[in-house]
Amino acid sequence: MYMIRKGAPFSTTADPSVLKASGGQAVQLLGNIRSIWKELHSSPGYANTRVGVASRCDHPDWGRECLRKFMIEDGVSMWDVAEGGELVEIFFSSKREHFRRLAAKTGVAFEDMLFFDDDPSNIQDVSQLGVTCIETPEGVTAEAWEEGLKQHSKRKADASRRAC
Repeated sequence: MYMIRKGAPFSTTADPSVLKASGGQAVQLLGNIRSIWKELHSSPGYANTRVGVASRCDHPDWGRECLRKFMIEDGVSMWDVAEGGELVEIFFSSKREHFRRLAAKTGVAFEDMLFFDDDPSNIQDVSQLGVTCIETPEGVTAEAWEEGLKQHSKRKADASRRAC
């Protein structure tokens, strides 16, 4: 969003992973995020998984609008997957504050969370809370998603062994 000069209103395009800003710039989901969110939403294996958004931007209203317009499948937006926006934290603050708010809303412990971000400083900041963090300079690709699941599972298993 920081690269968009003239944003809202955003319009949909033939590609569900691309919106157009009012100035004509394309706003595109990176990596495989659309298919990953679709899997999180519809796969029985993720039925108890909650999906949240932690975003720091100058125009939070633009981010919220885009989440409402990016569709992961017919009739289901990213906003819907984030519990109708209940788990959307978009404001200019530290990512740790975003995660504290998400933890308070959900009751999910930090060590049970998995976070993907393209900014190394956000990864460092949030990892201090005990969240499993994966740096994704190309967006959340299928490979980054699998690596995140693997690392998160390993951390949980290691913690379980230490507790015994």
